[in-house]
Amino acid sequence: MAADRSAESILFFRRVLRNMLDSNNELERAKGLLMETAEIMAKFRQDSEKIIGHVESKLDKSLGEQRKMIVEMVRQEVTRETSVAVSRYVADMEDARNQMAEQVREFNTYLQQVNEENKKISSRNVLTVSIVLAVMVIGAVALFFFFYHVLVRQKVDADMVHKINRADIVNCGDDLCAKTGKASANGYRVIQRR
Repeated sequence: MAADRSAESILFFRRVLRNMLDSNNELERAKGLLMETAEIMAKFRQDSEKIIGHVESKLDKSLGEQRKMIVEMVRQEVTRETSVAVSRYVADMEDARNQMAEQVREFNTYLQQVNEENKKISSRNVLTVSIVLAVMVIGAVALFFFFYHVLVRQKVDADMVHKINRADIVNCGDDLCAKTGKASANGYRVIQRR
């Protein structure tokens, strides 16, 4: 029965260790596992004492010497199994701690690389945005000056068109006629072609 309990406790420790490795919060788990280990050891001790008490109540007084040997053997077995289980548990915990430390180092290295790459990308983006903004401002200024000169050049033509629109001009056959101060009989004169 003690061997079954030892096997159960070893399986339990292995399950606890697997669960602990899957957890992101190893320190909290380690505390919990230590508490569970203490509870298991107390329960194991209680179970052992119950077994011993049960054996003592059933044995005859004539077997007193044998009873002492059996009790001593059970205590040694419990101590040995507990010792083996605890040393395995401690070794597994140390391995887990080392693995976590290595993973943290690897993650920190990766995080540094990502941060450096992000800084490079950020500086490139700032440079690109600055260049694009500068080109847009230069383009806007160039467009402004271009359209300003176009408007200045076209203003003369626009004034002329405006004056033509205000003038009294009509079709006279194949020619255009305009009403002038000095006019022919109908008040219009033919506009000469260039």
